[in-house]
Amino acid sequence: MQFILLLRQAPRQLAFGALHSFGSSFGQTFLVALFVPFISASLGLNETEFANIYAGITIGSALCLPVVGRWIDKIDILSYSLATMALLTLGCVMISLAGNVWMLIAALFVLRLAGQGLMTHVSMTGIARYFTKHRGRALAVASFGFPLAEAILPATLLALIAAFGWRYTYAGSAVFIIIVLVPVAFLLIRRDQKFRAVPTRSSKTGAKQASDSARPTDTTTDTTTDSTPDQSSPTDPEHPRLFRSLYVWFCMPMLAAPPLIMTALFFHQGAISTHKGIELGWFAAGFTVFAVTSVLGAFGSGPLIDKHSARRLFPWHLIPMMAGIIVLAISHQPFVILIYMGLVGITVGFATTLRTAIIPELVPLDEIGAVRSTLTAVMVLASAMGPAIYGWMFAADISIEVMLTATLIVMAVISVLSWLSERPGFYVPPGISPQDSH
Repeated sequence: MQFILLLRQAPRQLAFGALHSFGSSFGQTFLVALFVPFISASLGLNETEFANIYAGITIGSALCLPVVGRWIDKIDILSYSLATMALLTLGCVMISLAGNVWMLIAALFVLRLAGQGLMTHVSMTGIARYFTKHRGRALAVASFGFPLAEAILPATLLALIAAFGWRYTYAGSAVFIIIVLVPVAFLLIRRDQKFRAVPTRSSKTGAKQASDSARPTDTTTDTTTDSTPDQSSPTDPEHPRLFRSLYVWFCMPMLAAPPLIMTALFFHQGAISTHKGIELGWFAAGFTVFAVTSVLGAFGSGPLIDKHSARRLFPWHLIPMMAGIIVLAISHQPFVILIYMGLVGITVGFATTLRTAIIPELVPLDEIGAVRSTLTAVMVLASAMGPAIYGWMFAADISIEVMLTATLIVMAVISVLSWLSERPGFYVPPGISPQDSH
């Protein structure tokens, strides 16, 4: 019921968020991967060469994201959105014209930065800044664009590739962005100055409210005024105070774990299926279950975040993924793949909303873009490293069971670290005095 009320109250803003999460797919791995065999054949690349190029580009775009991503804190979000879509269009055109490896590298870099990085950044940052109430539910609605694109675009683009070829298909994607996504984004929020506005430096609402909701008890009354030295002064958006706290370093592994582990296990699903004697088709079916449960996880997490705060839920969100890995480790039955993929999907759905919802609970609204882009860069780097790390373990003849057991131990340790980070003193949001945080 709350989701319906939310859609009635802010349909344009939520549609703007979902539009960008949908549009990010043109630079996401699941869509780019459809073109890999055709691009490799056209440019004379083998699978390993393309994988190495792709990993390097992913790392490079992740390193650029904190620099470009923080501009969203200083620029009207519609202008930032249109610039991002222009960059994404350029990437689609460039890849359609790529005649050699260097053109391919440049095109993929633009696609990854604009698609996976900035389109998602516009969606999640805009929604997180605008919705101070029901933020979890709003982020869940905005994230619906991801599974919607995963359900619609692969089959559509494969049909277009078969009919017109891969170059014309990516060129057609550029046309789609220009004639559909750009006008819709413009019409949705062109008159909404509140949604478009750049947050002021004095905006501390998000961090302060979340600090109140995340405290162990609600009996402490905040008497801090804006004159409190140091603790209440606005932080420098170029160097958010969050990164000078123990909190973020205890939570960083928790942010990096899902993309690293999920990407690695999905990338090496062929080796896993061979080791367990399970047909690869079970993994294909598992992705359907994964898509469904990720949507359920995202929509289920929204009300929980609004009720309990993202900070309180954050240390626990790896539990479904851990349960899925346990099932995968102990059984060789084909049906366990569906259970494993379903449980991983729940964690991924939770993480999609949780990792953005937690940021306004930690920093002022005018720092959300800078902080989110940096944390996203960490997650992208982790996803790029995951297949290589597990590949080294495969090369060292480490068994699947040992790998999965080690993965579970690491996940348990980082979950405990995240829980410890919520103890008093690890992080004091701007506007809250140290004594009030205890």
